[in-house]
Amino acid sequence: MNRKFLVFIMLYVASASTAAEIRQSDARPSMLYSGTAAMLDDGTLTLHLRLTSDGKAANDVLTYKVSDRAYDDVLRHLGGLRPGETKPFRPWKD
Repeated sequence: MNRKFLVFIMLYVASASTAAEIRQSDARPSMLYSGTAAMLDDGTLTLHLRLTSDGKAANDVLTYKVSDRAYDDVLRHLGGLRPGETKPFRPWKD
């Protein structure tokens, strides 16, 4: 009985850690909008959304702080930015 219980606990712990690893690996978002991106002096990225990928008007702002999980991936998709710099971006899908 103790062996079955021990095996059950080990399988439960192994599956829980695998699920947590999968959730943490989804940091790279798709961007279904086009617009302009700017980097603030503290490195924060602001994406000013103007159009959806199918051409409909949009008016919203997304903000990515340096500590956000998706920050590096968004910055890479933008082709890099420096503080004070602004550039247009197009939709991307990952």
